[in-house]
Amino acid sequence: MTQRERHSLTRLVETHYEELKRYIQRRTGSSSTASDIVQETWLRAARHSTKVPDNPLGYLYRIAGNLLLDKLRQDKAHGRHFSDVAPPEDTECPRVAPDEAAGIHQELELLAEAVRDLPDKCREVFLLYRGDGLTMREIAAQLKISESTVEKHVAKAMQHCRQRLGRLP
Repeated sequence: MTQRERHSLTRLVETHYEELKRYIQRRTGSSSTASDIVQETWLRAARHSTKVPDNPLGYLYRIAGNLLLDKLRQDKAHGRHFSDVAPPEDTECPRVAPDEAAGIHQELELLAEAVRDLPDKCREVFLLYRGDGLTMREIAAQLKISESTVEKHVAKAMQHCRQRLGRLP
């Protein structure tokens, strides 16, 4: 995939950010979980390594849906539950206002910049964890480092990204 094609997928996430977020939020009931899943969708789109699919928006919904299923499974394993009500098929998602879209774009740019600013190993671990959806154990085995080191890198990356987005002091 060319840089331009990869960029078009990330732009599509940016354009449909609120739509994707509402879709996930209806299923989880959590705005912050929905934001996390859409950000993970963006990361996966940014790291996409094959040809752009015929239906890129459907592909993004599939990524977001798969991430949601992973989250639901993880939460179920930890005893937490979300609503499993699917959105109505005939519901039309409203368009995002231009000023809101600009804000979303700016936030995604800040996130991308924050990820680029991470130290190399920390960025690699973070993208494998949040972008590719690998478990900490899988990352540790793949990179031949301890699970606690993976945990430290992920925690550092998450804190750095939250700080850059102004969500932590």
